Amino acid sequence: MSVNPLAFNYKFTISTLIVAFTILAVYSYTSYNSAKQNENFLKQEKKLLESQISDILLSYDGLGEKNKSLVLELDNAESRIEVTLDSLVQLKADVSLIHKYRNQLTRLRKQQNSLIKKGDSFFGANQELIKQNASITKVLEEQTSLIYVLENEKGTLKETLEKGALISANSFEARAYKLKNSGDQTETYKASIINNIKVSFIIAKNRLAQNQGKELYIQVIGPDNNIVADKGAVKFDELLLIYSSKIHINYTSKNLDVIANIEIPETLQKGKYHINVFENERRLGGTQIDLY
Repeated sequence: MSVNPLAFNYKFTISTLIVAFTILAVYSYTSYNSAKQNENFLKQEKKLLESQISDILLSYDGLGEKNKSLVLELDNAESRIEVTLDSLVQLKADVSLIHKYRNQLTRLRKQQNSLIKKGDSFFGANQELIKQNASITKVLEEQTSLIYVLENEKGTLKETLEKGALISANSFEARAYKLKNSGDQTETYKASIINNIKVSFIIAKNRLAQNQGKELYIQVIGPDNNIVADKGAVKFDELLLIYSSKIHINYTSKNLDVIANIEIPETLQKGKYHINVFENERRLGGTQIDLY
């Protein structure tokens, strides 16, 4: 039996082509799957990069709320990150792109860590300043309270000293007389013949009182509530004081006997007469006499 060479070559060629096409199909299918998997991986890497960059951007928002002093630096950093993120979103993922933005992400993380450390430093310093301010405020409040107490005590002490420095008087006495042309005087309490009332008292010793001249006013009030022997009036703020006699004394912080002779120009009525003694507008005391 003889073999046809042409037929053999044709069959061999067909077999070779079939094997080649099979190998090519398998390779193409394998390459397609590998490329598809690589594309999916790159897409996932891109999304991961976008997410990580977005997280860094969000972290700056919270950092800016705590550290007002970093606002300008944070704004600049956020602007750069937003540009980076926008670029990444718009571009198609490939190996070189992923590598490039991985490097940028590394730089952004370093920048983030640097700003966080700086922010923590500022925040710590700010907290310390807040504590110091609170401490200073407390001290100032305590000092203000102490000053207020001292001012009150000073005012009370001043008031006490002022009251303690006021002169006082005692042993008030009033006598009525009829003065004769000869200069002799006769003590009498008969209203119709009295022409002089002598008022005497003692200004008490007071070491706190100032040594100075003082004006004293004596007031004689009759049964009809009118001022006897009216010599005029003097006004102290809202008080108008009508007086029967005005005398000037030189006070030296020692006991001082004072006598005032009040001339009575009119005929007096029967009844009770009240005598008051004033240092300016302040009443020192008084006495009374009954006339018949």
